[in-house]
Amino acid sequence: MKEFLQYLYKGDFPEALAMFSSVALRLVLAFLLWWLGRKVIRRLAALIERGLSVSQQKGMDSGLAKFLLSLCRVGMYTILFVLLFELLGLPITSVAAILGSAGLAIGLALQGSLSNFAGGVLILLTRPFRVGDYIVASGLEGTVKDIGICYTRLLTTDNRTVILPNGSLANSNLVNVSAEPTRRVDLVVPISYDDDIRSVRSMLLELAEAEERVLKDKPVEVLVKEFGDSSVNLFFRSWVKKEDYWAVYFSLMEEIRYAMKERGFTIPFQQIDVSITSGATPRP
Repeated sequence: MKEFLQYLYKGDFPEALAMFSSVALRLVLAFLLWWLGRKVIRRLAALIERGLSVSQQKGMDSGLAKFLLSLCRVGMYTILFVLLFELLGLPITSVAAILGSAGLAIGLALQGSLSNFAGGVLILLTRPFRVGDYIVASGLEGTVKDIGICYTRLLTTDNRTVILPNGSLANSNLVNVSAEPTRRVDLVVPISYDDDIRSVRSMLLELAEAEERVLKDKPVEVLVKEFGDSSVNLFFRSWVKKEDYWAVYFSLMEEIRYAMKERGFTIPFQQIDVSITSGATPRP
C-alpha cells in the first residue's frame, strides 16, 4: 500500500495501476480467506462443543467446558487474523507492538477484571468446587449455581443470589461443604450439674439409634465438652449423608428437648442469685 501511494504521487500511473491490481487481488483473497475461515472455525467449534458435551456427561464441569470452548475459538480466530495480515502484507511486528501497547493500557485500566479473569481460569482448572456444591467463602455461603469466567453465582438457603468475584474467591479461604458424601452433626447439649451424665448419654444414644437418617456404620459419640458456669456441656456427634445434614440437625434438637423433659433432666439457663441482707443501712 505504501509503494502504491508513492507511485501515484510520482505520477507513474502504469506502475500504480499494476500495484493497485495486486492490492485489489490481495483484498479479494483476504475476503475469501475471511469468509472461508469463519465457516471452518464454526464447523470446528461445533465439533469441539460436541466432544465437550460428551465429556460433561462423563463428569467434566460445565464451566470448564465453556472456558475451553471459548479458548479454542479465540485461538482459531487469532490464527485466522495472522494469516490475513500475512496475505495483505501487513507487518506483523508492528501490529503486535500496537496490540501490546493497547493491551498494557487496557490491562492497567482493568486490573480488577483481569484479576477476576485469572481467578476464574484458576478455579476452572483446579476445580476446588463445582456447580451444585455448597460452599462457604468470604463470609457468605450458598449453593454454586454458575461458575463464570469472572464471577461465580451462589444461591443462598433463603433464595437470594450472591455474586462473588473470582479474583477474591481464588485467593481466599474456602470451605466446600459438599466435597465429601457424609457430614458429622455436632450438637452441644447442656445439662444440669445435678443430672447423671451416664443417663443422659444413654438417652442421646437412643435418640441417634431411633433416627433413621443417622448412619449406623459410623460412630455416635457423647463426650463431656466442658464444665460451664451453670451447666455441664456435652458433645453429641453423629454422622449423616450430606443432603440430610440440616434435616437431622433440627430433628435431633427438637427430640432432645422433649426427651429431656420427659425423663426429668434439666436444660439449665444462666441465672443470677441476689442476696438481700436485713438491717442494711440504705444509701442516701
